Amino acid sequence: MKSVVRIMSIALASLFVLASCNKDKVDYAQQGNETKENIGYLSLAKMEASVMEDTENIESSTRAEGVDVNDFDVVITSKAGAEVASFKYGERPTDAIELEAGVYTIAMSSASMEAAAWEAPVYSAKKEVIINRKETTTVNDIVCKLSNIKVSVAYSADIKDQLDPEYTKMTVELGASTLEYAFTEERAGYFEPIAEENTLKLTFNCRYVGETKDITMTNEIKGVKAAQWRKINVVVQHAADGTATIGIVCDTWTYDEEVVFDSSAMLMEEIIPDDTDAPVIVWEGHDLDEAFELTDDMFDADDNFKSNINLDITTKNPMQSLIVKVSSDNAEFVAAYTEIMSLEEDLCAPKASSTILKMMGYPTDVKGATTARLKLAAQTNLLKAYEGTHSYEITVVDNIGARTTKTLTVKYGQNIMPQIQWVGYDIDKRQVMGANDTCMIRITAPLAIEDFEIEIVSLTLNAQELEAVGLASKFSLVNSTEMFTALSGLGFPVGDAVYHQTLISEDQLNITGFLGILSMLGAGDHDFVMTVTDTEGNTTTKTVMMRFE
Repeated sequence: MKSVVRIMSIALASLFVLASCNKDKVDYAQQGNETKENIGYLSLAKMEASVMEDTENIESSTRAEGVDVNDFDVVITSKAGAEVASFKYGERPTDAIELEAGVYTIAMSSASMEAAAWEAPVYSAKKEVIINRKETTTVNDIVCKLSNIKVSVAYSADIKDQLDPEYTKMTVELGASTLEYAFTEERAGYFEPIAEENTLKLTFNCRYVGETKDITMTNEIKGVKAAQWRKINVVVQHAADGTATIGIVCDTWTYDEEVVFDSSAMLMEEIIPDDTDAPVIVWEGHDLDEAFELTDDMFDADDNFKSNINLDITTKNPMQSLIVKVSSDNAEFVAAYTEIMSLEEDLCAPKASSTILKMMGYPTDVKGATTARLKLAAQTNLLKAYEGTHSYEITVVDNIGARTTKTLTVKYGQNIMPQIQWVGYDIDKRQVMGANDTCMIRITAPLAIEDFEIEIVSLTLNAQELEAVGLASKFSLVNSTEMFTALSGLGFPVGDAVYHQTLISEDQLNITGFLGILSMLGAGDHDFVMTVTDTEGNTTTKTVMMRFE
């Protein structure tokens, strides 16, 4: 398994603000009411529609692809439900609509909703407005969001090769509507909600490769609402006794966030800033995209930092805000920093005193300026006092909305190489094992584990004996899927419990039970050569050396 099925952080959002169409104007003035004593006006000329689109959340000023808000249908109805006007959003009237005073509902929709269909998202919104006589009510914005339920089905990598695609499928039902997801189906299905909270009924049919027995499982997912994406994942669940079963996991994502782009309400056109006008954040001679390693030899005998960490900021227009957001994987550093000042500070409107800001190397007069310098060398002694990874996220916004964000990452005292520990023992020495001894291994990999290989070296534990317990002399806890059941039963974590993890605790890798097998073989040496490789290609090898007498 080199790739594991993962949920894409889904977010939402796209704002479509397009030019109004002036042709084919419609006169919505009501007829037969000459005095107009009970008439008010509804103005949609400045209405901006935004869409919570089912795409990756990408902050950009360019138009998103996929959904064109101009094609959305707009229907205005009275409180009694009578339709008083309808048009496409892109053809909405520029003149005020005359309506009798009262309460009206503006409904907007991308399409008619089907009970169940593939790749058929529907976005809609409703907005209630009150029309007062002889007054104009202006609608400035309306937000459309996903109105149906999105459902997708995926399989974990360690089960894909075990199932026969021809006999494997997932059937999803909502009320009387059904979609059948074939084993290779990658499309999402969309279901029309039949209530505020709905129940999805799942029927999973499968057959293991090489077998003739069909397996059927059923399940229910309750409390499903519109605008939710239910990601159904079929996984292998390992029991403590070494057995494995198929399990179904469901994750929920809700489209509940809007990203608004800069726009001109009058002209209904997008403003696409020139990238050359964006603020600039630099540390001369350093790449801010790479972590800075702070080391002891950067300090003199009096513990003074011998260099600089000067972040220079320049803007073409006056600064509106300069926000510094500090974080760390060391809670003690966070606590120490917050005793001095807030973890998030807008230097254009600071809450900390000028004395504190100067002490921490922050400027005190950047509001309206076009240049600023952060002298973070002032904080190096604080950074050096706490081992870990510390980050400074810096966001600059000028007075026309141009924005730049950069992050300075400082690492101190961390060994980024994978670490292998035999808990309670010196792993670099051969240990004489007894009946009450344990073998619990702790793995740390700051850059996350890509692979974890183990080779068993033993004169008495031969290939036939290993095969008897479902093992080979060399295997991977990430890739040797055919051995996962046996490995789990012997106390080894496998698959997703290893891949891309930064920590495998001694409770997870506890092969004390394996010692019983080794002791039955009589006197002899048994070695477990463990090699951990992280995502950057860093490799650490340690050998757990045992002797039974």
